[in-house]
Amino acid sequence: MRIKIFILKLIFALVLFSQNSFAKSLPPGSGSSDVPANVLILLDTSGSMAWNMATGSGFFYPSGVAVDENGDIYAGQKYAYGIKKISYNTEAVDKSFASNGTYFGTGDCRADYVFDMKVHNGFLYVTSAYNDSVFRINLATGVCDWSEGNIYFPTALSIRNDILYAFGYPNRWGMRTNLTRNLSTNTNIDCNNFYNDNTMFSVSSAIDASGNNLYVWWYNWGSRWSSISRYPINRNTGCYSRFPSWGTTFAGQISTNAINGMTINISRWRTWSAGMEAHPTDDDILYLTDSDWGGSHIFKLTMGVGNVRYEHVGEYSTALQSNTGRIFLAQPRGIAIDSVNNRLIVANFLRNGTTILDYNLGFIKEIGGNSGTRLEGAVDAIEAVVTDSSLTAGVNFGFGTWDDPGGQYGMWIGDITTGYAAPCPGGGCLRTRVHKQGASRINQILPSVSAGGSTDAYSFAKLASDYLLHNTDSPIDASLACQNTYIIIIGDGDWGNHSLAEMTISNLYNQHNIKTFSVAYGGGISANGLNLFSQMAVAGGTNNVIIADTPSSLKSQLKAAISQIIASKLSFTAPAITSEIQSGGSLFQAQFDYVQNQQWSGTLKKTAISSNGILDENNSSNWDATDQLPPPNSRKIWTVIQGLDYKTDYNNFTDTNWKKINQLFQKTNNVVSNYHSISNNPINSQRCKNTSGVENGNEDDIKGLINFVRGQDYFDYDGDCDLTEARDNPLGDIYHSELVTVGAPNAETAFTGKNQEAYFRSINNYDTWAASKSNREEIIYVGANDGMLHAFNAKTGVEEWAFVPPFIASSMPTMINVNLNQTLGGSNAIYGVDGSPVVHDMYFRSAFDSAKQWHTILMIPYGRGGAGFSVLDITDPYKPLHLYSVLNDNIRNEVHVMDHNGSINSYDYIASSYPLRSLVEAIQVRENAKNNLGEEVCNDSGNDRCYKAKKWTLPPNLQNVKASDLTVILDDMEYTSFSIGTHTSGPQNGRTYIQFKNTMTYYGYDSSSQSSGVGIYLKPGSALTGVQTQREYDYSSLGETWSSPRIIRLPNTGAGDNLIDDDIYVAVMGGGYGVQHSGLGSNLTIVNLEDTTHPGKIEKVIPIEDLETNDIVNSTPGSPVVITPDTARGANYKGAIVYLSDLEGKITKFNLTNMDNDGEGNSIALYDSTTLFTAGSNSINGRYMYHSMDATIGQSTNSLWLYAGTGDYERIADTSPGIQNLMLGIADPDFPMYKELNSPTTASDLTKCKNTTDDTTGVNCPVLNNDIGWYINLPDAQKVTAEPSIANGLSYFPVYRPSTGSNGCSIGDAFICANDDECGTNASSSLGTFQDPGDKCLYVGKGVLTKIVFFKDKLFANIAGESNQNIKDLVTLDIPAGDITGYRGSWRENF
Repeated sequence: MRIKIFILKLIFALVLFSQNSFAKSLPPGSGSSDVPANVLILLDTSGSMAWNMATGSGFFYPSGVAVDENGDIYAGQKYAYGIKKISYNTEAVDKSFASNGTYFGTGDCRADYVFDMKVHNGFLYVTSAYNDSVFRINLATGVCDWSEGNIYFPTALSIRNDILYAFGYPNRWGMRTNLTRNLSTNTNIDCNNFYNDNTMFSVSSAIDASGNNLYVWWYNWGSRWSSISRYPINRNTGCYSRFPSWGTTFAGQISTNAINGMTINISRWRTWSAGMEAHPTDDDILYLTDSDWGGSHIFKLTMGVGNVRYEHVGEYSTALQSNTGRIFLAQPRGIAIDSVNNRLIVANFLRNGTTILDYNLGFIKEIGGNSGTRLEGAVDAIEAVVTDSSLTAGVNFGFGTWDDPGGQYGMWIGDITTGYAAPCPGGGCLRTRVHKQGASRINQILPSVSAGGSTDAYSFAKLASDYLLHNTDSPIDASLACQNTYIIIIGDGDWGNHSLAEMTISNLYNQHNIKTFSVAYGGGISANGLNLFSQMAVAGGTNNVIIADTPSSLKSQLKAAISQIIASKLSFTAPAITSEIQSGGSLFQAQFDYVQNQQWSGTLKKTAISSNGILDENNSSNWDATDQLPPPNSRKIWTVIQGLDYKTDYNNFTDTNWKKINQLFQKTNNVVSNYHSISNNPINSQRCKNTSGVENGNEDDIKGLINFVRGQDYFDYDGDCDLTEARDNPLGDIYHSELVTVGAPNAETAFTGKNQEAYFRSINNYDTWAASKSNREEIIYVGANDGMLHAFNAKTGVEEWAFVPPFIASSMPTMINVNLNQTLGGSNAIYGVDGSPVVHDMYFRSAFDSAKQWHTILMIPYGRGGAGFSVLDITDPYKPLHLYSVLNDNIRNEVHVMDHNGSINSYDYIASSYPLRSLVEAIQVRENAKNNLGEEVCNDSGNDRCYKAKKWTLPPNLQNVKASDLTVILDDMEYTSFSIGTHTSGPQNGRTYIQFKNTMTYYGYDSSSQSSGVGIYLKPGSALTGVQTQREYDYSSLGETWSSPRIIRLPNTGAGDNLIDDDIYVAVMGGGYGVQHSGLGSNLTIVNLEDTTHPGKIEKVIPIEDLETNDIVNSTPGSPVVITPDTARGANYKGAIVYLSDLEGKITKFNLTNMDNDGEGNSIALYDSTTLFTAGSNSINGRYMYHSMDATIGQSTNSLWLYAGTGDYERIADTSPGIQNLMLGIADPDFPMYKELNSPTTASDLTKCKNTTDDTTGVNCPVLNNDIGWYINLPDAQKVTAEPSIANGLSYFPVYRPSTGSNGCSIGDAFICANDDECGTNASSSLGTFQDPGDKCLYVGKGVLTKIVFFKDKLFANIAGESNQNIKDLVTLDIPAGDITGYRGSWRENF
């Protein structure tokens, strides 16, 4: 379906940049003090920070578990982290087993993702899924003495009566799918394979106590159902029956049934159970785990005659401690039966430990838990803060460490970003200066931070005072009264030298208004220690100590504190307009209001517009969607959850479905916190304790969050404790999402060539289908930050329905902030559905079809709400269908994909950074210290509590890595003196090591010395990066999806492909915003929209080089310019030529066509790319290309022209020396051909362009034989604030000039600049009279302009501030007449 031609519609877009978090920065230019706050984070790196967060010994994501006759536990850890043995009684690693307590193995005996294990007659039998083998370990020697390879992905193993049964995944590449072996004769048994269906996966198995029946849990890949089948065992042969005696499919409601004697029908399992065991004495009892995403239960099934009775325990949490009243599980996997001690051992996968239960599911204890250290948890929390764009947009970050006495700051040597402090004493050192690139630098150096030393408070106080009051290096600008400066102190215990530190912090607050937050971290801090933290907070003007016992709590508290800083730094004017669209003589205008400590409230208004562009504000057809919004209980709000049909009434997002919706809430490791409770746990939660429905625990809060989303006042904004009343305006802010209207299908079928999509439509009866939908109601689709895609009736303004994307639901728990539950209630404002929907009519077979037919498809990227998207079928606007959703969780290194049935599959990928503490020897000496083994001496033996050597073993994830794949940082500086090799002997034989030129030291105990500051980074593009198990879903390089997709038909075989019918629909979009993660978002992403075998699969990711010589972390937040034969008549290709700009100021050209040569005889191929231009951007000149480009065919040159503007839109008010932004017009004289031109380092730059900055006559007009285009320098730190627009031969740029000097806290000026599209000649004077003689462009008000659009020879733009016209939030101007041809329209109009 074609969206209405651009010349007939009005689109305003405010393109702002922030990411999902606990709070959002206000629109740049909307406040009177839009100046980033200074935040200096000072982290305790004393020796105790190397301690583990959890008591006992932890595991690394245990899957398979086994128990021996002594009750000791073996856990198979994720990837190749081996099998670890833990003593049940002491909870310490049994160092006598294998290699210091952990078995790794080689060849077919290698432990690589162990799913199941059993101890039998002194041997440990193991399934190694990633190694495609089954093997056994002699427990007396710790050596593997038997193995069977060539078994595809074995996951299930059972032993009874000396017979071993192992099961793998479906037969592939000729590999076996199962193994039956007589352990008494050590011979294999040839049983007839009972399954040949390549869609059937066996994931767990068990044999009953008598040994007569084998149970297997099946998962069907094709239909997404799970089942248990029972197979009789022939005791004479050891073989099981080919056919089950009974079985069940898990679907529908929880119930018990009597079908054929024995059938179970249970919906609590969503996909699979990785653990199944039989009771050791009762044939009628099975135990199973709920192992899929969000899984949190252990089940006990008792099978009687004709019925099944079940019991279960478990709640989801990765952090809370279990007890006899509450058992916390997070994706439990394997189960082991300890028949000697009558215990169940459960692998608690995401909790990194094991949970011990009795046979009646009673809690006994936990062993292990999060095996990370306090420092690792703190580093992860700080990384989450400095890579959160909603926080970095409003804060300049700095970072330092402290421990021993002696902290100080003297001077900074070298570049402000890559330099270093001198002196940099071990006691307290500034690692990153507070500045706009600080967040990026902190993220780079965090892995090199190490622990060691004592805890001296004056060390952090002196360091902070020296730096923040430094004569030349202080980040504080004394001329900016609105600039706030904060210190955040993170410590893990009692500290010394308190009085002197308290006096220093008090002086910083009282004399310089520098506030200090104190964070007590890690748990176990004494009452006296907490009192010291509290006194420091009072001295620093923040009054209350922040307590964070866990890393996740630290992350939450840091984000909350910084959000508080952002919220307090501005005095606000109401942001005006974010997105508008004109259709059929109506102006649809989205607005929102900022409300501190609440969700921002939005609205959508319709205003009639006359044929000459005049608004009719009194027209009877006008409406405000807020006034038309149904009551909370009457709204149709739906989401997608397996087993919970939304199609019955499109209203399944209700509190009656709270258990299933909570599964979505938990998907990305967010947990709904207690907000209202009867007891005062947590603090502040008792205010409404007498209100009906309030209870302890979080069940009421889960229901309350659901109802809040629907529109109830659960967070009690008005303070009356009526938690079920409707809020005044529950519609969330429509911030960055552009509206799209969809009515009757009207895409073009008149074609001039067979390469056009119009031809494809014409031969597939599009007109007939469109005629059948000619009465389709016109609906407005738009995303909002209440977490929903809204569908409004365009005539009435009534909300027809709202869709909660399943992976946006997982961020909704972050709305909850109990610290805001005081006199009034409150909540955190988040980003939800913040991207812009895109609509296209497609002829394909969807997952709901049996044959191809026409559909209207809507794709909604999440924008700042996350790195993902959802795809809906909106052919019937009142019966939408969910096709698939995708999310890249780059913090947890997982890609999640949901299909049309609500089934979720998750695909993990390895981390990109590895500190010294993650290397094998560092882990070993830390384990030694924890278990009181060895001495506090440093050597290379690995037997003591400190390791000191040049050779270190890399983690299993980095096996077979090459030196060229790695970057090493030592003490915050790049280190190149290293090599990579493979151990040829010893306990690490066969594993990869890194050899440093220098000796590196790691202290596993609380030492007064510092460990070496080493960080190892895996470069983007390495063969080890990305999803390895399902490459179709390697979205690991997808950033926040700010880019609007463009949907085209792609010639699937590329060069020379002249067939039309097999072309595929794809979405082409920028790789997104990567925040501070190198490689994330620096690409063009192409998504296959019609593959039903792998719905939502990646068709191709074309990387864009992130230049090592450039200090900007590259990504592509803008939308691509996509030119097809339909939009450029005469183009003789199928597919599209694509152009994409990036933050480093490069413009890259991509070949997505079937052309096989460049017109000069040189071969070209599908997915080729070349760099057309580079603006020479860096963090000093600030030439970031955040915004999309526009394009047109020049009438004079007949060449394709691209228009781009630069400016750091996250730091719109920045006036730092060196800022020099540009307005650009760049030609591609090779279009419509594709030609290989340049690499990023050799691309054409400004020297190939004419400088037309002061040209008003055309004297400097570029000559394309000699020049590639034109550029205009912007003075006074001015920045382009939105994508350019083209009309009547002129290019229009919205520009912002920040205030300077004593006015630096004031809102800056908004200008509109008009330039000849091919010459770059300044034509701004044709728009009106300049305010000041020195102006180059037309002044239109105070604040930031949105994208400029046109209607009836008028120009329109919204302004976040105040215009100098009658309508204060809208700028309207007459535009000069000019030459108009069919090629001069913006290419946006076609999408």
